[in-house]
Amino acid sequence: MKHYKYLSMLVIALVAVLLTASPAMAGAQRTTFTGTSSFGESINPGEWTYLPGGNIQARGIVELYHDVNTDPRVTGEETTTYNANFKPAPSSPIGLAGRIWGTFHVENEGGSWDGSWTAEIAEDGEYFARGVAHGSGGYEGLIGYWNVYSSSPFGPFTLSGWILEP
Repeated sequence: MKHYKYLSMLVIALVAVLLTASPAMAGAQRTTFTGTSSFGESINPGEWTYLPGGNIQARGIVELYHDVNTDPRVTGEETTTYNANFKPAPSSPIGLAGRIWGTFHVENEGGSWDGSWTAEIAEDGEYFARGVAHGSGGYEGLIGYWNVYSSSPFGPFTLSGWILEP
């Protein structure tokens, strides 16, 4: 019984520490944005491996997008690199569902953002993604967070997120 009491106190202390804002972000200003991302062109189709049972691995896909957002700092030309593990999904518009991940680079006249992201194409074709990026150039020291949604893996993609300014 005594063991559980100490374990409970330890868990409560850890939760309190984890919920406390870090000193670096405590004074950060958070600016939200919304927008859209439109497909531009495919630069590299990547390598696709078809596995027994219908699963597919895709690596190294590179595409260009044009992002328009309410905050001009995250509006610009986006280069995205994809990797994915897919499974058959007859209800999806592309016949596949699965996990996707990669990197992205957004650039405009003021600076650029470099980050990583993860996503999922659901069985019905809905697309959800989240990414985080660090700014450079005029955006040095800023951190951006992106959420991406579309009812289809073909878009159009709805963007939302925020920029943290220390």
